[in-house]
Amino acid sequence: MRRILTGNQGAAVGCYESGVAYATGYPGTPCTEVLSELFKFKEILCEWATNEKVALEVATGVSMTGKRSIVLMKTLGLNVAADAFTQLSGTPINGGIVLVVADDVGRIVGDDYQDCRFYSIMSKVPLIEPSDSQEAKDFMKVAFEISEKFETPVIFRLNSITSKSKSVVDITEKNKHQKKIRRIHQKSLQKTVGNVVRFGFENHNSLKLKDYWHDFDKSWRNLSLYSNDIPINKVELKDSSIGVIASGVGYLYAKEALSDVSFLKLGLVYPLPINIIKEFVRKHEKVYVIEDGHPIIEKEIRNMGIDVEGESIFPRFPHMLYFTPDIIEEKIYGKSKEKKDTRIPFRLPVNCPGCAHNVINNLLKKNNIKATGGIGCGGLGAFPHVGAIDIVKCMGSSFSIAYGFNKLNDDGKKIVGIMGDGEFWHTGINGLLNIIWNNGNCVLIINDNLTVAMTGGQKNVSSPLEEKSTKRRVSIEEVCSSLGVDRIHVIDSYDKEELEKTLLEEISKDGVSVIIARHKCLIFS
Repeated sequence: MRRILTGNQGAAVGCYESGVAYATGYPGTPCTEVLSELFKFKEILCEWATNEKVALEVATGVSMTGKRSIVLMKTLGLNVAADAFTQLSGTPINGGIVLVVADDVGRIVGDDYQDCRFYSIMSKVPLIEPSDSQEAKDFMKVAFEISEKFETPVIFRLNSITSKSKSVVDITEKNKHQKKIRRIHQKSLQKTVGNVVRFGFENHNSLKLKDYWHDFDKSWRNLSLYSNDIPINKVELKDSSIGVIASGVGYLYAKEALSDVSFLKLGLVYPLPINIIKEFVRKHEKVYVIEDGHPIIEKEIRNMGIDVEGESIFPRFPHMLYFTPDIIEEKIYGKSKEKKDTRIPFRLPVNCPGCAHNVINNLLKKNNIKATGGIGCGGLGAFPHVGAIDIVKCMGSSFSIAYGFNKLNDDGKKIVGIMGDGEFWHTGINGLLNIIWNNGNCVLIINDNLTVAMTGGQKNVSSPLEEKSTKRRVSIEEVCSSLGVDRIHVIDSYDKEELEKTLLEEISKDGVSVIIARHKCLIFS
């Protein structure tokens, strides 16, 4: 059976065919759809987590039962999960764990310039990168095989193009879900604990202590050797004058632009197949490296003492490179095609008409109130055509930033902290707890539209429950009260007069006040 699928859908089918028992994560464009698709498979237990760190920790627990799990996030989410991720790498696992991580490259305007491959190198975690939807399905099975064979989490790297582009996928008629169970270890301990036992006891090899030590270095050496034999790394030999080392969607762009050159196509991007690379470079007069994101593969190859070319002709900054076949052909062959002006008129992003966030933005501007916010629907108020928010940083940061500003600001004017309901549960609640503990002086607004709107309307902790739901709904106001917030106001966001009156009153008072501006999202709730 052949179907046209996005890369996200292909990855979801690959999870199903790999016998995944549990899927979790936090919504993040462009890969949210992977988990949304998995919700359709009744054989897989799927849950949205409160944040990415929690999701990975839950998956770690699932792994110890022997079952396979998938964890979904974008690269910014891997920052949130970094503590759990770096503690998991190099320690024993049972069931396979694959992190589907999407880098926001491949668009003219991206969300950030981060590259999840840095995490792979830093923590010695293998990374697999598909080029299209078929590979997204097929490589997922390889990712789980590597995870369990070498006892390591695996990063499955997507980007904006591979996630959203569609291509034909062959799906076997025997597409059945069979759970895989692999339960070998009874313990999985932090590397520090293992090292203490390993080097502290002369009899560390005794059977009583065998569960306390994991020979990760040996496992990594074996994986590095295996990278030279794995079929998803493949060589396509043609002309000996030019060779191209490529991965991901960059490989397809290069194939379209350079039909007569040789290719080393990397599916397992880390660890790199050193022997194959040396042999490939030896056979060609000139070798180029084409890769999305930072020039990581190129620099790793150069560190081997091998001369390749990449960043010098494909510069990344001041703007992250946006690959196209025309760019590749022009840079390598010096052919410049006549470019047609296909640009559409530029328009800054806006909140939807009638969005409750607009009410807050208008009140801030009207009363000349400084504010700090986060990414998402609320963060759109920072754009110049709105100009309502003065500081925007990472998700869930606005309460803590407001606290720090108000703590040491000398002009007596408060800055207001604003975040959405999804942000509050994700990481914002920690900032509120810190404010209470340190006796802060803040006015905090939670824009509660009852959903995670920016990424497609996923549910969060306080969203209304569906019928027959097994979840429990948690009240924002009850949590704020239990934490010791001095004053809590729940106001319909459309009640502009009451909202303005309350906001101005609270700014003039000392202590901590939370205004929950609640109105359902017009699109998703």
